[in-house]
Amino acid sequence: MPRDDLRRLARLWGVVLEDSVLETPTGCVAFGRRGEDCVVLKIPRPENDETHSLAALLHFAGSGAVRVLEHGPGAMLLERAIPGRPLTDLVIASCDDEATGIICDLIAALHRPALPADAVNQFPSIEDWGSELKSYRNDAGAIPFNLLDRAVALFAELASSQGPRRLLHGDLHHHNILYDQHRGWVAIDPKGVVGESPYEIGSALRNPTQDPARFAVASIIERRIAVVGERLQFDRDRVLAWAFAQAVLSAIWCIQDGRDPSRGLATAHAILPLL
Repeated sequence: MPRDDLRRLARLWGVVLEDSVLETPTGCVAFGRRGEDCVVLKIPRPENDETHSLAALLHFAGSGAVRVLEHGPGAMLLERAIPGRPLTDLVIASCDDEATGIICDLIAALHRPALPADAVNQFPSIEDWGSELKSYRNDAGAIPFNLLDRAVALFAELASSQGPRRLLHGDLHHHNILYDQHRGWVAIDPKGVVGESPYEIGSALRNPTQDPARFAVASIIERRIAVVGERLQFDRDRVLAWAFAQAVLSAIWCIQDGRDPSRGLATAHAILPLL
């Protein structure tokens, strides 16, 4: 049982658990202390979208992300961001440009380490993820064909013309970026996927919160893209095209998981006139 495994690992790694064990969609999590340090014990669920989280965090080695303190088969002990305020709070406080700038800083840090030589064997590629766009075409119903066909075409065009490839976080949005009093803003819960850097922006453009008025608006998207262009020198049209294709792909994933696809669809509709 994951709960029993967490308690066993806590004893092994010298962790005093402070809170109850939490069962989440991606794994089993507990918070505690090791000496003076606040830590997180996590066992990801097998075959979920964070299967490669540990390997990704080990690759980032604290560059823009929380550090791995200990790890074993299917388990990890991580540093805990304190107070752990999410980047979402800045957007809600009408500091969207500042939040976007922080995302850019983290992308620069996360993408700094060179791509591992064996990354192809360790991690999925964005082409692997994008293949679901094409396969879904035969079963489409909830997603308008004009969005789906445009997403398939754009994804294929972008994937075949990528720049230098890096190990990407794969889910770098406001809820997965927390403030730590010692380290500043750090990323958590990477998925780990290989592709070019401009792909990384897509998740942030369809976040935060469930309210499309905070992200799925052409003026907000344009402003965020402008900040990204200024800070990272990413090509505007390429970032928009990736974000559109990812928004449709996100909607597909939601449908497959029995969740509401409206976040991705609203974002795709907002980006479409900008392409």
